[in-house]
Amino acid sequence: MGDPIVSADFVDLGTITSRSEDYADDNVENYWHLKRRFRASDFTKNDWLLKFDFGAAKSVVAVVLYDVNFDEVQIQGHGSDAWGAPSYDGDVVEISQNSLTGRYQVFIPLTGFNYQWMRIFIPNSASAVSDYTTKLEVGAVVVLDSYATIEKYEYIRKAVKMYEDKPLPHGGFERVSLGDELRWEGTIEIPRRAESDEGQYWTFNLFDISTPMIFYENRGDTQNVYLCLRDDAYEGTLEHHGVIVGNTIRMKELI
Repeated sequence: MGDPIVSADFVDLGTITSRSEDYADDNVENYWHLKRRFRASDFTKNDWLLKFDFGAAKSVVAVVLYDVNFDEVQIQGHGSDAWGAPSYDGDVVEISQNSLTGRYQVFIPLTGFNYQWMRIFIPNSASAVSDYTTKLEVGAVVVLDSYATIEKYEYIRKAVKMYEDKPLPHGGFERVSLGDELRWEGTIEIPRRAESDEGQYWTFNLFDISTPMIFYENRGDTQNVYLCLRDDAYEGTLEHHGVIVGNTIRMKELI
């Protein structure tokens, strides 16, 4: 466990290939529309599901799999598309259900990955999970070139379902659901601290506020990772020499 991990340093997935396809494999890089997902034509295990040609050897520090319907996975790497035994054969990683949203997702740190090709491999021990279990599905794949950590002292999180209240002539109202998915929303609050500790927040503030980012709680539960947007700029109030008070920074999940 450690400080939260944040990153907007996404690796372009390059040429995406799937072993079989009902819904387009390119959908795993459509980070704005989670449910515009990839779906295979089967639920085959002990085989690869997706592979990515980065165009050249790429150093990767982590992979995030988002909204999947299987509970175990391996990340593999190789220097070419002539696989045989992969040069990088990651451990079997468990994928758990996020208790706020009900979706299955995982943050997978990698060590020593520097290959042109990456595969998502479904081990034989994997089981089907989630509401749809007929064919393998992946909502999004995020590959990280780097990440940073930020300290926080208070972290508030919730899951919300969007709705609209429609007023009626007699003074009452009807509530209309605007979607089936729960969306995580998180807030970090930065209290009084030494000005010398402020650099991490200015680094976080350099992330383009108009593009997706990853926020990973990093508290031991790998499913508590979110593909999201940051809503607020960092603001540090210099109270007196060497002491600052930060602000509240809100984030919301992309679904």
